[in-house]
Amino acid sequence: MHALPDIFPVLITSRLALQAISMDMLEEIYYIFSDPQVVKFYNLRPLAGRGKAMELIQYFQKRFKEKEGIRWAITIKDTQHVIGTIGINKFDKNNHRCTIGYDLASNWWKRGYMSEALHGFLEYVFKTLDVNRVEAEVMKDNADSCLLLEKHGFVREGLLRDHMYWQEQYHDMYMYAILKKDFQ
Repeated sequence: MHALPDIFPVLITSRLALQAISMDMLEEIYYIFSDPQVVKFYNLRPLAGRGKAMELIQYFQKRFKEKEGIRWAITIKDTQHVIGTIGINKFDKNNHRCTIGYDLASNWWKRGYMSEALHGFLEYVFKTLDVNRVEAEVMKDNADSCLLLEKHGFVREGLLRDHMYWQEQYHDMYMYAILKKDFQ
C-alpha cells in the first residue's frame, strides 16, 4: 500500500478543487467551524475565535507533514472560495484502510457539493493510495451524513455503542464502510 504523498495532491472535479488548507483560508475555515450547525455532529465545539481556526489549520498541516492524515479544503473551482473540508482522519497503512471526515459550510448544503467532493476523494484514495477500505464513523442522529454515505455505496456495518465521549456524554456512532471492489 502506498504511503501518503510527500507533495500535497490537488483533486479536481467538475465544480470543485480540493487543495491544501493554508493560512490564507483562515477566515473561511473560521466561518465554517464556528457555525454550530456545521459542528453539531462533530467532536468539536464551535470555534471561539480566529486563534482557534489557526490552531485547526496547523493541526491539519501537521498531520499531513507527519503522514498521519490528509485534509483538503473544498473550494469552488472558479472562485477558489472555501466551502468545506474533507480528508483522511486516520490512515492505517498496514491494514489498507482509512477513516474519512468531512464538513461543509451550512449555506452550501443541499447543492451536491459534498457528494461531488466525496466521489473525488474516494477515487483518489482507491486508485492512488491503494486503500481497500474507507470507514466513516457517524453520530447516530446525523441522518444527512448517513444518506450521503449510503448514496455513495457505503454500508452501515453496525452501531458502536457509547463510542465517543463528547460534551460530557457518550454518543453512539454508526460504522459505515465502502470497499475498493464496491466503488464505481
